[in-house]
Amino acid sequence: MGKEIELKLQVATEAAGLVVGWAQAQGELRRRELRSVYFDTPGRSLAMAGLSLRTRYDGAGFVQTVKAAGEQAAGLFTREEWEKQVASERPELGPDTPLAGLPPQTLDALAPLFSLDVVRQSLDVGRESSVVELAIDTGTVAADDRRADFCEIELELKSGEPHGLFEMARELDALVSLRLGVVTKSERGYRLLEAVAESAKAVAIPLAPDQSVADGFAAIAAACMRQYRLNEDIVLRRPSPGALHQARLGLRRLRSALTLFKPVAEDERYSHFRDELKWLAGELGDVRDLDVLYHRARSGELRIAIARLREEAHGALEETLGSARARALMIDLAEWVAVGAWRDAAERAEGKSLIGEFADRALEKSFRKFKKRSDGLAGLGEEDRHEARKLAKKLRYGSEFFAGLYTGKKAAKRHGRFIDGLQAVQDELGRLNDLAAAPVLLARNGLSDTEGAEGVLSGADTADTLEKASTARDALVNLKPFWG
Repeated sequence: MGKEIELKLQVATEAAGLVVGWAQAQGELRRRELRSVYFDTPGRSLAMAGLSLRTRYDGAGFVQTVKAAGEQAAGLFTREEWEKQVASERPELGPDTPLAGLPPQTLDALAPLFSLDVVRQSLDVGRESSVVELAIDTGTVAADDRRADFCEIELELKSGEPHGLFEMARELDALVSLRLGVVTKSERGYRLLEAVAESAKAVAIPLAPDQSVADGFAAIAAACMRQYRLNEDIVLRRPSPGALHQARLGLRRLRSALTLFKPVAEDERYSHFRDELKWLAGELGDVRDLDVLYHRARSGELRIAIARLREEAHGALEETLGSARARALMIDLAEWVAVGAWRDAAERAEGKSLIGEFADRALEKSFRKFKKRSDGLAGLGEEDRHEARKLAKKLRYGSEFFAGLYTGKKAAKRHGRFIDGLQAVQDELGRLNDLAAAPVLLARNGLSDTEGAEGVLSGADTADTLEKASTARDALVNLKPFWG
């Protein structure tokens, strides 16, 4: 059993030739044709357990691989991996694999689900004090009657400092447009079997109470980056209000994580990433505002006017997401999270402390701030209500980040009630925010005098909504916290 560390990058299939040409200028490429078959049960038991099972033929023989995908990070994957030679394409599930402990009925139900045919061209390249293996994979994934082509680059550190992977990524990005890769080959197959996703929501983050604060932050940041990138890919393929919302949400969650972990993560690049994430979230927010406005419009004339603006805004957003600035942000973040200067500084007592203890303190502090700022909610002005709403969001994100640390029966029940209470507060404060923002959005986009504009400003009573928000807030602050 061993660990592999690699940086995965996504590239358009039509640009593969440019990457190969660059690689040929560095030295002689090794070429292999690989055929991989992935196995699971009809109910996807292995995938649900965070495992993948494949057999691969490389022209010389068959190799069986089991991977534990639960530790995957955004672009930088650190996976437990088990390999052994097998006689054929059919897996051999003896006691020397982690699957041996699965129920017999699960093992008996394993069958091939999808296959990947890949041409891999690779070589070792020296960069500064590092030696990096560059692998260019072009191939096709097939499941039933569905097929999809893909091209990805994997940079694996063979020796030296990890920064060499990222320097090579930037060199390649100057040649072709690269994006941080967050989808494994097995995920490509599973996605081909499913209906086309409209968005990708946040998932539970596996944390252990005895994990260091630094490792906990890295896991949380990686999960947020993955949420963003999955949805960014959907937005780039087609206009999708759901994916746009989830991409923006991934960035907002990441910004909240930066704030939450500032005592550990602050270094000379911290402010840069905070500002860049705010910029990118703002670019997505401008389009998202038009999506919300469109769905609130009642008249045909107003909808037509907003739809025209949405189309223009989506075109501008596509240019922004395709810019070197936006692409570099995710790659730079992956490097910073993995090997940034904050990692060295995290050797201080705060960074070495346990994530379970840190979570208790952070959640209590966040809860106190929300209670203080939202006190007397019904009498607060719009600006103060907006601040209370932002604090409620940060408390919600923190509660979700750390959910895996509170798995006891009592704590889990309290966590569920707390999340429900937060949701009720957010719903009402969100309605109040929409009511306050609608006139500004209409005026900003020159729509105030369009027929039907007045309908956007109606449909909810501010006083009634404010009363409901205040009631939900009081109910929340009286709940027993799930931490501590």
